[in-house]
Amino acid sequence: MNENKLKFSVDTERLFKLGPNFLQSKDGQKALADGSLKGEDRLFMALSSSTLLNTTLLLPGKKLIELGEQFDDAYLLMSGEVQVVQNDKFYKLGAGSVIGLSEGMVGLASKFSATALTSVQVKIIPFHRVDNVIKNLPDELRAILVTIIKRNLAA
Repeated sequence: MNENKLKFSVDTERLFKLGPNFLQSKDGQKALADGSLKGEDRLFMALSSSTLLNTTLLLPGKKLIELGEQFDDAYLLMSGEVQVVQNDKFYKLGAGSVIGLSEGMVGLASKFSATALTSVQVKIIPFHRVDNVIKNLPDELRAILVTIIKRNLAA
């Protein structure tokens, strides 16, 4: 059994100081130029300011997904920690983690269980909305996305 370490989290305090229009700010431009603003930071900032995604609070002990279940929604963790159990491995995910997006986009069942350890604020990414966007993509682009997602899940 593995230690229950925090496997991923972005520095929300630093990111929220940059503000929602970080790309137009002097500090945001500096962070981009010096490489201190990573891809996961930019993704977190973009999704956290999205008005298309609903935000909700999950209380400690709330199950996000069980092993073998299908994902109806994916979750962007805005704050708090989630416990993930996969086989004999236990780890925690924090702010900036996205749970279930890849699996849900290609219709795969969850290979893990995830439960809120603390109060967790999440942005909900509903797959019916994702499906509406994906189905309008050209067949070739859709095939590329599915291939990339499946490769990432296999890694």
